[in-house]
Amino acid sequence: MGKQGAVIVPLHETVSLCPYCLRRIPARIEEINGEIYMRKKCPEHGAFQVIIWRDNKENYRQWLEYGGGDAFTRSCSGPALDSASGCPHDCGPCAGHCREICSAAIMVTNRCNLDCPLCFTRPPGDPPHEPDLNSIKSMYAFYLHSCGEPYPVELCGGEPTVRDDLPEIIALGREMGFDYIQLNTNGIRIARDFNYLRRLKECGLTTVYLGLDGVTEEPYLFSSGRYQGQSLLNLKLQALAHCAEAKLAVILVPCVAPGVNDRQLGAIIDLAREWMPAVKGVHFQPISYFGKYPVQPQDQDRITIPELLRAIEEQTGGEIRRDSFLPGGCEHPLCSFHGFFMPGQNGKLQPLTRYRKRESDVPDAAAKTRRFTKTYWRYSEVKSLTIGGMAFQDVWNIDLERLKRCIIRIICADQKIVPLCAKYLTGTGGVKIHPGIA
Repeated sequence: MGKQGAVIVPLHETVSLCPYCLRRIPARIEEINGEIYMRKKCPEHGAFQVIIWRDNKENYRQWLEYGGGDAFTRSCSGPALDSASGCPHDCGPCAGHCREICSAAIMVTNRCNLDCPLCFTRPPGDPPHEPDLNSIKSMYAFYLHSCGEPYPVELCGGEPTVRDDLPEIIALGREMGFDYIQLNTNGIRIARDFNYLRRLKECGLTTVYLGLDGVTEEPYLFSSGRYQGQSLLNLKLQALAHCAEAKLAVILVPCVAPGVNDRQLGAIIDLAREWMPAVKGVHFQPISYFGKYPVQPQDQDRITIPELLRAIEEQTGGEIRRDSFLPGGCEHPLCSFHGFFMPGQNGKLQPLTRYRKRESDVPDAAAKTRRFTKTYWRYSEVKSLTIGGMAFQDVWNIDLERLKRCIIRIICADQKIVPLCAKYLTGTGGVKIHPGIA
């Protein structure tokens, strides 16, 4: 709990969970020697400390301030559940949730054509899950009824493309009014089967959310292994080429792990620039420890938002500056960052965003986020690039003040819409508050 002689400055208090028994416990956010930590103690399992922000308290406080105030909008995800056990145990959401949905995912299968050690949706021992078309129709209908209009929807797994009937699932969503349907994929099948990809587009697929962890083979050996002895990098690039040929929008999604691919952020942005206008964004995801990978991480195993921003500026030679990025427009400031760029006459990316204080609260912040997604994350010949990231929480660093502002949900088979970080939260030994993939 801190090095001897450390300079500790208390900042604020929150509520977290014990990584072992998952009970709610108080937590303190403190600056220790110029960096921000969460410290918490379970009466049964002892004390825990985790780095959450590698920068000083002044920059931490400013980021929180610039991310918006405390006046929250209500959730639109259906009737809120009473919470007898407290957030996140009775989520669905519970009455304490205070942000509207910006997007939600339907888990169409837990089968996969890879066995990634970092997978957060498929812990070992989960029973088979593959809802039929009628069940998926019910989940679409529940989502539509809960929100009152067709919000962005994402099809996830496992690996959704292992389903031969995925085109029918997409067509069903389109028939029910969903005008933005995103596919979360490792890219293997769409790299090998262009006709399958073309069918997905014809049936109404809008955007491909493509896992891409680097521009060399090494990051994939860490995150995913190999596919039938083949280079995953080559398959990712082929998937990207097929999407460009089919005129489907692509968001590149790197999972960033210290010492693995944190020196490739600039190169990934260069790859995205090369494939504009098909590529519409890069969405970095700092590694989290849940699902199949709920090991207790050390400080050196984590990378935080300010480090990502510094690395992007450094690795792009100052072309993309830290002050071009903002905290997320709707969720908690510690959850995400984003910037919006277009190429200038010299070919360099020019920011249309800048670091500044937001209004205390924007009543239609979630609606603006949804409109941005539907407008700029679909294919067009206009060259633009969203560069951002999402820092998912795990059992070691979960902050329930962050969770109640979650805007990304999982549509569950039992007609609940659970925040992603709550749904896949995994304690030591693989224990989950919300078992199953859906």
